[in-house]
Amino acid sequence: MAKNSLRRSNWRQRGMMIDTMNIVICIAVIVAGIFLLINHKKYMLMFPVIFFLSAIMNACLGIKKYKMDEYSACIISFIAAAALSGLSIFSLIVVL
Repeated sequence: MAKNSLRRSNWRQRGMMIDTMNIVICIAVIVAGIFLLINHKKYMLMFPVIFFLSAIMNACLGIKKYKMDEYSACIISFIAAAALSGLSIFSLIVVL
């Protein structure tokens, strides 16, 4: 029984770490968006950065949902992460 509670405690810590990562990534996306609003021609490279950070954020959320046994939300998060990764690569090609 103690082993199972240790696993739950360990997963709660990981879940909090994923939430913290999502907060940091959200702040980074907002900062990149502000740079784009200031001067979109000068900071055009921020488009792929925003898409890539959003893909990472969705992948982290998908991992969390997988561990919480919410498989439909997990699949949707991973599909969104794959789509945003593709959009990031496409926008990087367009920008360069």
